[in-house]
Amino acid sequence: MFQNYGTNYDAFAAFDREILAAQGSQVYGQNGSTEDVPGLNRSSSEEKELTPQQSKRKAQNRAAQRAFRERKERHVKELEEKLSTLEASSSNVLSENERLKREIQKITTENQILRATSAAQAAHQPPAPAAVDVGPMAYSPTDFYDVVLEPHKNKTPSHRISHHPETGESLLGAAAAWDLITNDPLYIDGQVDIQAVSEFLKPKAKCDGQGPVFPESEVRKAIQLSASLGKDELI
Repeated sequence: MFQNYGTNYDAFAAFDREILAAQGSQVYGQNGSTEDVPGLNRSSSEEKELTPQQSKRKAQNRAAQRAFRERKERHVKELEEKLSTLEASSSNVLSENERLKREIQKITTENQILRATSAAQAAHQPPAPAAVDVGPMAYSPTDFYDVVLEPHKNKTPSHRISHHPETGESLLGAAAAWDLITNDPLYIDGQVDIQAVSEFLKPKAKCDGQGPVFPESEVRKAIQLSASLGKDELI
């Protein structure tokens, strides 16, 4: 943007010369003197012949040119500073966009879990939850809750989803964890041992201030281990 400053400076200097010529003043070169303007150099005797008024006007013209150049230089510097500010602002906007994209992705995942939870709740009511015939024995949601909540005073299963205050990871209540497990493709394919998953999650519970919750990553890990290793290796 500012690489043509030298060219602009020549234009400003030419404009100065036109103004000075119109005022009946002596024409000066780009460097504020007459040394680079052919035919306009004065001899020492001619310089001496200048009247005090002419000398004063000549000094004033030079001062005016110098002030004009300084104003232009300050203006260019101000524009450069504004450009730097705009570039920094643009960088901040890009960073904020990336943060918002991550936030949207997290919310999308939570919505998927909530939809699965709502569907599971509707399927569980009004009849009692059916037993899950997956793994070495039939397993019901009640059996799952009894195992994972056994060490805790609050044994009421919850569909609550909260977040870790430092990592932002989703923390699932027992009922929400059950919904996540039973909606996983591995579970639907019959590869998940619910009893083994229950025992794995039992010591993983954390308290979010309202009751026991399970990190989503631990629930998914339990599903994967159950499917790949089997009950004996998982526990």
